[in-house]
Amino acid sequence: MKTTALPSVLALAVTMALATACSTTTPAAAADHPSETVAMSVQATGKIVNIDSPSRLVTIEGEDGKQVEVHADETVRNFDQVHVGDVVQIDYVNAVTIDIQPAGSAEPGAYIKEGQDVAKTGEKPRYGKAEVVTVLAPIEAIDTVNNTITVKGPRGNVVTLDVKKPEHQARLKNLKVGDMLRIAFTEAAAVSIKPK
Repeated sequence: MKTTALPSVLALAVTMALATACSTTTPAAAADHPSETVAMSVQATGKIVNIDSPSRLVTIEGEDGKQVEVHADETVRNFDQVHVGDVVQIDYVNAVTIDIQPAGSAEPGAYIKEGQDVAKTGEKPRYGKAEVVTVLAPIEAIDTVNNTITVKGPRGNVVTLDVKKPEHQARLKNLKVGDMLRIAFTEAAAVSIKPK
């Protein structure tokens, strides 16, 4: 398991984003602006040791020997393709990406984009889902002496953020009031089954 802690600025940004109503159209990011991503990813595998087909219950044994019983509801396609001994793999990613977008490149606000992947008929069951919430907050003020930027959130809330990294502080002089802080929160999970 690989994890990276979120800096306090990102935690504050998460709070800003969670307090918003979201549109479903995500604006495109400007490719020529540097971004920074902080991510956590987890991967786990287990072996199917028992299947109760009428109840759609699957018992999975983890690498540590612990067992968990999982109900595969009707959204799990091709349940008949699952066999004792098959390996179940779970991948989970949670990431936050921050960058600056030029003024006027998109409408400020909060946007949501979702995607889903399920097995086709005859394939081993699999399921994947991803969601990206993007917040675009216009910069209201830039303080190069105290290394802060002040942004206006989607609901009109004004927040002053400390810019701590020296390489980011050096870029403050290139920012303009009206540029936008773009924060993209990504959460994705995938479950797949591989034959024994």
